[in-house]
Amino acid sequence: MVTYVVDSNCFIHMGAMGATTLLKDLKSALKTMHVTDGVHGEIRTVRFQRWKQRPNLLEQVKPLLTTHSVDDGQIRGLASKIGERASPQDVDLSLMVLSSSLQREGHNVLLVTDDFKMAKATEEHQLAAEVCPPSTFFERISKSAKGKHASELRRLGRRIRAAEMQYAISRRNEYDVQAKITWMVDSLLATAPAKVNVTTSNPAAEGQSVDYLHQLRRHLSGEDIKTSHRKKLKPLFESCREMLRLEEHVLNLKQRLSDESLEVVISETQELMAEVLEDSGIDLAPLNRELVDVAHRFSSRILVRSEMALAIMKRMKGDSMGSHQHLASALFQATHVDDDPIEARILSRLSVLALSTNKYEKAVRLSSAAIGLGALNNSMKLKQHVVLAMAQFLNNEDYEETISKVQTMVQEEHTVAMQALTELGESFLALNRPDFAIELFDEAMECSSADGNIDEHLGELVLLAHRAMEDDDDVEVEGLRRVLDRIHEQTTQQQQAVEQTVEDISKRQEEERHVEVSTDWQSSEVLLNDERPLYISAVVGEAAEEQLIVAQHPSLGTIGIWMPSSIQAPQPGAKITLSNSRVKVAQAPEKLAELHSLKALVAIENPEGLVFQSLTEDAKEELEEL
Repeated sequence: MVTYVVDSNCFIHMGAMGATTLLKDLKSALKTMHVTDGVHGEIRTVRFQRWKQRPNLLEQVKPLLTTHSVDDGQIRGLASKIGERASPQDVDLSLMVLSSSLQREGHNVLLVTDDFKMAKATEEHQLAAEVCPPSTFFERISKSAKGKHASELRRLGRRIRAAEMQYAISRRNEYDVQAKITWMVDSLLATAPAKVNVTTSNPAAEGQSVDYLHQLRRHLSGEDIKTSHRKKLKPLFESCREMLRLEEHVLNLKQRLSDESLEVVISETQELMAEVLEDSGIDLAPLNRELVDVAHRFSSRILVRSEMALAIMKRMKGDSMGSHQHLASALFQATHVDDDPIEARILSRLSVLALSTNKYEKAVRLSSAAIGLGALNNSMKLKQHVVLAMAQFLNNEDYEETISKVQTMVQEEHTVAMQALTELGESFLALNRPDFAIELFDEAMECSSADGNIDEHLGELVLLAHRAMEDDDDVEVEGLRRVLDRIHEQTTQQQQAVEQTVEDISKRQEEERHVEVSTDWQSSEVLLNDERPLYISAVVGEAAEEQLIVAQHPSLGTIGIWMPSSIQAPQPGAKITLSNSRVKVAQAPEKLAELHSLKALVAIENPEGLVFQSLTEDAKEELEEL
């Protein structure tokens, strides 16, 4: 039996990338992880970034931790033994002391760390039986888990490995990373199941081909390869490094989208992608077919992620056609990489797009294909079964089996279901399908009520979707409502609580503070005194003319924003941030006020500086997965 001693960085990776099922996945694979008090100190503020409300990581994982106190004298003694210059930090030293102590007690200790200095010192002084980085740790424990838990742990390991490699490569100018990357690769290979070798002959001697793709990746990660391989692959180095530049850009998209205009980020991504493809095409044109094939296989994975990123951003913008084009291109590229999870995510997104544009038969095919690959996590699997049930109903197909599966998944985990349904509703809202969004938000609220704690944000989303509706009498949607109502069976008391929550929020928005009229330019903070954005519920007018944006704010209510023809107005479902802008506020004309329930009309001094955002939770999750 292996005893796992785990450093702080591993938990930080868990917080950044761990799925909502992480605790269950870990419990299925191990009994405990050993840490020191110092680890608690380093991770006390870490939160789960992909979880609803971002709970504190330490509080969640404590039941899985065995915490040890290490005497400061032992830490100083080990530091002296190693040598001050080569010595790791005190918390790392405490983990090394703990590993040594457990090892002496007869435990088979595996120390988990991505600190290369710490790993080498542990191995040199034989303080643990084995040392490995967090990515290998998750790959290793996945072998003790079963079914979906094993696949989730492997998926997390792959995500962490990409981050580890990216970090190592980013530090290549500061220190020699070759030894570290070699150690990480060796660690993974030692964990991977051995392949049966049916021959002991020398492949090269028999004329068998070299895996040049593998050699290319090794070289670009900083490893040494044979001189003959390096010479052969040299024409590919520059174009492949350009592809890595595109990959790095995609990795930074989530952070950029939190701070910058969607239009700007899309434009820069498209420009960079075109530049990289053009330069690569010029470099590859004179080369032979063998080398070109290696380059294409290397590039495909990066291009898949780039196309998916553009598809996500186009969907956020409300451009369903553009999103469809990028997803179709990503699906074609994915055939070169043999990656079922990627293909499943692409098919999932295409199914949502197809359903939003009333292509019900295609939506059935796409969602069925996505589910059939068996590579979706629990949240995405639930979303796809909901999409499939909706598409089957709207296409006059039998949906009973699908809706029954949805019911089972919802009953198993109300919290996961609430989050998944909310994210799916936000996707449809961003695609200007508030009719679908309303039903999904409503079901999410029902799941929330089952745990006795109704999320008020969901109530705000319900109202936003209602205000974005153009036709409340859609017979087709009314029928769909009866189907989706079966997702979650609620008591009369729970139903009343949901209705009361929505009613209270609506009243609060109608009765909120008076909006002061201003004839002079003033800071937007005077109008919006909190950090919450404005949600767009409708855009009135032609694009070639001045348009009126009808926007909702949780505390302010409904306001109108005049948008000049020079600015491309966002789609309903998007968000506007007015920071760094000055505004004038006027009373809305009686007709407009009555038609759209406007409290005021707002003019923006510098509309070019507006930040339009539609970064929904599922979009964040998808960007993290790239």
